[in-house]
Formats: sequence, C-alpha cells, structure tokens
Amino acid sequence: MTNISLDSHNRSNPASPRSAVTVLNLLLAAIIIYIPYQNHYPVVIDIKGLNLINTMFLFALLMILVRKSSTESPTPLKGIFLSFFAVLTLSFLIGQLYDGSRMPEDLTALKSGIFYMLFYFLFYHGVRDVKSIRFLLGAILFVTLIVSVHAFRQALDYGLGVYNESRRAGGPFAVDSSGSNLAAAFFVIFVPLFISLALYRKSAVTVRLAALAFGIFGVFAAFFTYSRQAYFILAILLLLRMLRGHLFLGVLLTMAILNYDVWVPEGVVDRLTMTEQTDEQGEKKLDESTESRFIIWEGASQMIAERPWGIGLNHFPREMGRYVPGYNKFDAHNGYILVTTEMGVQGLIVLVILLGSLLNLSRKVEQVNTSEEAKSLGTAFQISVIAAILANLFGSRFFNGEVMGNFWILSGLVARYYTLELERQTALVPPPVNAVQGLSIQSAVVDKRQSKS
Repeated sequence: MTNISLDSHNRSNPASPRSAVTVLNLLLAAIIIYIPYQNHYPVVIDIKGLNLINTMFLFALLMILVRKSSTESPTPLKGIFLSFFAVLTLSFLIGQLYDGSRMPEDLTALKSGIFYMLFYFLFYHGVRDVKSIRFLLGAILFVTLIVSVHAFRQALDYGLGVYNESRRAGGPFAVDSSGSNLAAAFFVIFVPLFISLALYRKSAVTVRLAALAFGIFGVFAAFFTYSRQAYFILAILLLLRMLRGHLFLGVLLTMAILNYDVWVPEGVVDRLTMTEQTDEQGEKKLDESTESRFIIWEGASQMIAERPWGIGLNHFPREMGRYVPGYNKFDAHNGYILVTTEMGVQGLIVLVILLGSLLNLSRKVEQVNTSEEAKSLGTAFQISVIAAILANLFGSRFFNGEVMGNFWILSGLVARYYTLELERQTALVPPPVNAVQGLSIQSAVVDKRQSKS
C-alpha cells in the first residue's frame, strides 16, 4: 500500500475541479440536508408521485447523465444491491397474490424501499474527486449537528427533569414525541462519525477539538430521546472504538458508563430503571413497551414458520392481528424480523450479505493507504454500519428514508473514495513495456552496432 495522501489525486488529475463547490455538489449537499427534514418541511408538487426529494434526485441524475462521463471503476457492491431490489420486488408480487386490496400502498412501499438505496449509486457516480467527497461528508456532519441542536432545543422546551413519555425529543422526525425513536436511530448512526474524526485526524488539532465537542453534544442530545436502545448502542459503539487503540480512554469510558447515574440527566436514570417494574405482589416484570415486543416477535415467528418465503411487502401490520389478537397494525420493532417475515428467508440472507459487504468495504477503505484520512473514514464508516445493524434490533429502520437515506449516501461516498484511491495508485505504476516492442527496439540496437563495426 502506498503512503501518499489522496490529496495528490486532485493534483495529478487535471479533470478535477479546483473547488468542490460546484452546482452538482451543492444540489447533492442540499439532498443530504433535506432528507431528515423532508417531513418536517414538506413541499407539495402538483404531480402525482413526485415530491421535493424525488425531484432533487431526478435533477441530480440528469446533471450526471448530461456530463457524459462515467467512472473508471465499476460500482462496488452493485450486484448485491440489485439482488436486494429483486427480492424486494418478489416480495411485493407475493403480497399481491395473497392480498392485492391495497396495491397502491404496497407499490408505494416498494418504491420507497428501492428509492433511498438508489442514493448509493447517485452519489457514487455523482462525485469525481476527493474534494467533492470531503465536501459532501461535511454536509452529513453538518446536518447531524443541526438535528442535534433541534433535539436539544426540544428538550429545553420540554424541561430537562423527570422522564415523561410525551416529552421525548424527536428532532425533525415528528412534531411530537412519536419521532423520538427515529431520532435515536439517526443519532447512533451519525454522531459516532464525529468521535472517529476526533480520534484519528491527529494532524488537524482544530478539526479534532471541534469534532469532539460536536460529538459530545450529539450524545447529550441523544439522551433526551429517552431511547434505551440508543443508550445501549452508543455505549457499545464508543467502547468498541475506544478499546481499539485507545485503551486508557476505553477504561475511563467504562468507568463512566458503570457509574452513569452520577452524571447523566435524572430523566435518563428514570428511563433506564423502567425496563423492569415491580407489581403489587412484589414480582418483577418487564414494562409494557418491552414486553409487547416479545409478544409481537412470537407472532412473527408463527408467520415465518407458516410462510418462510414471505407474506408480502407491507403486509406485516395487516397480518399481525391474525396471529396476536389486539396487535393489528403494529410494527415488527425489529428490522430483521420484518424483512424475514415479509421478504422471506431469502430476503434475510441477501440483507445479511449486504451488511457484511459494507463492513468489508469499511475495512478495505481503512487499509487502502496509510493516511489519516483513510483511517478515519474507514473506521467511521465501520462504526456507522455496526450502528445501523444494532439500531434495527429493536426497531424497523431499514426502509425509513429519513433515517437511512444519508446512510446509503455515506456508503456511496465511501465506496467512491475507495475506487478513486485504487485508480490513483494504478496511475502511479508505470505501464509494462510491450514484449514485441521491446524485442524490436533490441533488434534495432543490435543492427546499429553491427553497422558501426
């Protein structure tokens, strides 16, 4: 592996723009910032099936096509993404065979399931240089900070005291506390990006300090979503990152987590102690929210056993009541159970391969060269993939565009960074001399010497 920074890619490539602030990049950055806020600030377009985010996607795609130049490297993970789209479409068709009474709703679910994952391809083909990747990664960090400020402002309005179910910060994901779990999933996926930047960009002190401050603020904002899974996931992610090359900090963090009741807000302590409750007879039992998940999962296991090929896309809420009375229209509260139930065992297999491929991509980026940039980006992406995996254990987030849209964008940017570096390394290697041409030159030299003699 070469030790040359990716900055040299821009110097060696005359086609690279001098500035990352191009019209296309500004549009792509606007998409990143608007995705979490699309329901908070909806824009109505008088064309059926179109909204602002689709329109922005189409304009960006048109600009990429008009540019009339393609990337040198094939798109990484293209086959596994297309396989997932195929299984998703098959799930839709299976659902229509069983119950086609809500075909428009199911078709919308299919479109949304594919649409946000297409941002991976849009951003991969949209950028041509590392400057653009840095600019767009900055947009992801910027909107993460904005969402953190939004959620913290809500927490101030609600009051930072005792936990109240109706006073949970949800940021831009809902006008009330119903968006708190979505906000929590967003935070666990994107806030660790700041922490990784603070840990690995050692040569840029100002950047490290700013990233550390913004990361701590993001964690603090996540507290007021009062999501217990967010607390658990953030603790796991931070420990994994600290214990890998930052043992002393990891030990300090472990001590802080074990003594959380000393320093976290009182409402967080109240929320954590709600998992187990004591009834009038003095027996401990799970709270209603936690217990309901196990009931739903038991019903889902019956669905899977009855139809392992899947019940059909978007059919889980309407089928749940048949298996667990009183739970009609309930969500699966687990992304893997939802995928397995609706898309079948084949859907789960493809999903696991996709997530494993993204983890492998993060490892490749981390090792593609020895620069701080590759190290920080690879580890940051790795922790985001792990966060997305964990966030779907107690919630169904894979098809939620407001949360996962920027994750697929991040994946596309990371993949492009990797192929750009491979292209740069290939350009540094001199091409081999053609064997026939070499023999011709050698013969000419021999003939010349013979004529002189």
